[in-house]
Amino acid sequence: MIHDTITWLHVESSNKCNAWCPACPRNNQGKGLSDRIHQLVDLDVDRFSEVITTLPGLRTVQFCGNLGDPIAGSNIDELIDICLAKQYKIQIHTNGSLRNAQWWAELGTKLSSHEHDVWFGIDGLAGVHEIYRQATSFDKIIENAQAFISHGGYATWQFIPFEHNQHQIKPALVLSQK
Repeated sequence: MIHDTITWLHVESSNKCNAWCPACPRNNQGKGLSDRIHQLVDLDVDRFSEVITTLPGLRTVQFCGNLGDPIAGSNIDELIDICLAKQYKIQIHTNGSLRNAQWWAELGTKLSSHEHDVWFGIDGLAGVHEIYRQATSFDKIIENAQAFISHGGYATWQFIPFEHNQHQIKPALVLSQK
């Protein structure tokens, strides 16, 4: 069956987010929630468990958001724990400015024993990052990422180049190598 061949699952675990990115389809060019979003919801934990039991070849679960940030979901901890119990590789894409450093430290500890990774969407340095990722805080993201990394988590810096930030790509690369 085709289900037996699926090894990677992209999961939209929530349509909630704290950011107001202008090109995001969840809002109106950074100014309020889109009419297409009728209510804010999280993926039901039982439904998630049901789906993954139909995928015997599953190895990796990617929590990413086209319409939300997975960390904004009220049940992200439960979803991660289910994946850990099944020994799946976990990949999370986030703007990184939600929750606090303690939560991120605990997540770093939780994800330190496997090949898990968190992709932090940081589109420039302080003062420039927030031009696109509106309502986020560069300083808070760095604090959360450092807490995650210092407790064993593996992080990737995802930098989307725009006209307003592309001049920072080389300095950002140099900063990340220190």
